[in-house]
Amino acid sequence: MKVFSTETRPRYTGAGRACVRNTVKHSRCSACEEVCPTGAFTLTAEGKMEINPHACIGCGYCLFNCPVDAVEGIAPAQRHYRDNRLVPPFSPVAPCTEELLMWHSEYGIRLVEMEPDTASVWFQAVATLNVRLRQMGEPLWNIVPPSPQTLNGSRRHWLHLKNAGDLTGCVTPGRRFRRSRLTQVSEYSPELDQRRCTLCGACARICPEEAIRFDDLSMTLDPVKCTGCGNCEAVCFDRALSVRENRESTIRILRIEQARCGVCRRDYIAWTEEENACPVCRRHTFGMREA
Repeated sequence: MKVFSTETRPRYTGAGRACVRNTVKHSRCSACEEVCPTGAFTLTAEGKMEINPHACIGCGYCLFNCPVDAVEGIAPAQRHYRDNRLVPPFSPVAPCTEELLMWHSEYGIRLVEMEPDTASVWFQAVATLNVRLRQMGEPLWNIVPPSPQTLNGSRRHWLHLKNAGDLTGCVTPGRRFRRSRLTQVSEYSPELDQRRCTLCGACARICPEEAIRFDDLSMTLDPVKCTGCGNCEAVCFDRALSVRENRESTIRILRIEQARCGVCRRDYIAWTEEENACPVCRRHTFGMREA
């Protein structure tokens, strides 16, 4: 009889149905593959994301970088903290910057108790985090020597036992939640070429975050809500939209006009009142649509 198993991962680990590569045919999203430190994610010939569960170390980098929270079978790491600081024992793999940002926002963490020469990967992670925090105008993190409360001997560290008074917790993963918490700076920005855009509205309909919106008088591009999934770029017929990493973007509100096509007599939206034909009629030369 099998008493226990050393395999603690779920039976299924990978990009689930919500993955943009499963919902948008020409999606170019590869966020999970790009950040995975072990190369566990691979792109199949059919354009789907697959994961090798034996290569996955459960670091959670994919969780915190997926634009639509599609990764399944992986949970964010449980970490030890006390007051406003993270304390040992630490994981061998340091958390990604995106996870540390959530510790900064959700738990108010500002310090890490450690000796810099004992966990160099964590030291580098905090340094990278501080670069991002400086761009955001947020308080920086500091590394401080372990307090007497933390210094309980190497055996507790080896056994991964937390010290008395320490708490254990995890943060909420995903770009979507991070964008809702950290609204003072954008991470991605939808860029529009108005000369190519025909205002078909496909981008607004496919955007799961409502970062692109239409109303009767304007088109809104909101980089604060954008998670960089690239859905809008994938469905844009005129190749007028692109998504760029940009942490200094501001919301853009572009004025649009209500117009009536001089060929088919249908109402449509246009950039200027001077336009006299809708996008469909402009594609039909020699008045074919009118006939």
